This record gives sequence, C-alpha cells and structure tokens, in this order.
Amino acid sequence: MSAKQDFQIKKWQCLLKDYKESGKKLNVWCADNNISKDQYYYWLSRVRSKCYDAAVKQLQTAEIGGNTVLGVQTGSFVEINPEIVSEAFKQASLPAAVVHKNNIRIEIMSNATASFIGQLLTAVQYA
Repeated sequence: MSAKQDFQIKKWQCLLKDYKESGKKLNVWCADNNISKDQYYYWLSRVRSKCYDAAVKQLQTAEIGGNTVLGVQTGSFVEINPEIVSEAFKQASLPAAVVHKNNIRIEIMSNATASFIGQLLTAVQYA
C-alpha cells in the first residue's frame, strides 16, 4: 500500500471514529462535514477491509482435524466458532482494546460479543 493510501486510511479511521463519537445521525454528520453518504460508505468499506487484512496477517492459523487453531506452538488449541468471528468482522470499525502477548497483537472492536472475547482470550493463553 502506498503512503498516500495509508494516509487516506488513517484519515478516514479518524473521521469514522469522530462520527461514532458524535452521536449524530449519519445524514447530519455527513452534512456537517461536507461528506457524501457514498464517500462515507466507500471509506467505511476500505477501512474495514484494511482492519480485516491486518487481523488475518496477525492471526497465525493452522488447521488440525478441521478445527481452526490460533497461534499453535505447543500443540494445544482452542476452537473458535467461525460464525462469531465472521459477525465480529462484519461490524468492525475501530478497536476498543488492544491485547499484546508475545508476537501476537489482537484488536478487540467495541461491538465484539462477550462470547467472542472469551474465546479469543482463552486462545491467547495457549499462544
């Protein structure tokens, strides 16, 4: 990704965060910031895609017996329900928390379910 694209993604991450924190309806916020809804949704999609791609790179996955295994180094594993992961990525915007352990960085979004966070943190124990 070029420096210009990186800059645009970071700029829009800030704008998306501003919208979320404003509490305004999208139409009002867009009018206040001279942004079209089309621009908003385009960049929301780009930012989500970037977050997803980064998360996929960070999560070292392997398949053992059809189970998805995260950070397998010791032979231990915790199965993560793919439906929960998929739903979390669909609604992702900006991280509410970041967890670091060894060489693993996990960004937890504000809309992540308690079930997903529990499974994720359990998996990190074995990483």
